[in-house]
Amino acid sequence: MENIRSPFKGIIGDIKGRSACYKQDWVNGFRSGYQILAPTTYIFFASALPVIAFGEQLSRDTYGSLSPVETLASTAICGIIHSILGGQPLFFLRY
Repeated sequence: MENIRSPFKGIIGDIKGRSACYKQDWVNGFRSGYQILAPTTYIFFASALPVIAFGEQLSRDTYGSLSPVETLASTAICGIIHSILGGQPLFFLRY
């Protein structure tokens, strides 16, 4: 295993190794058409409902300072960043 002495060196290496596949991943995702609609809808609701419930609890605990809207927005922003950097709608890690 390589000795990593600088921060983010491993992440940069992963991005360089994966960069050849980014375009192909996006093109294949758009070519799938309606086949991706059902899994996308399922993932949306499977992710959104717990976030809304957690946001409601957080709203009670912070006396309204943080609400489900802020919780859902922050989760959406993180999901968008993850999907763009991952280059595919469903991001799988292989070991």
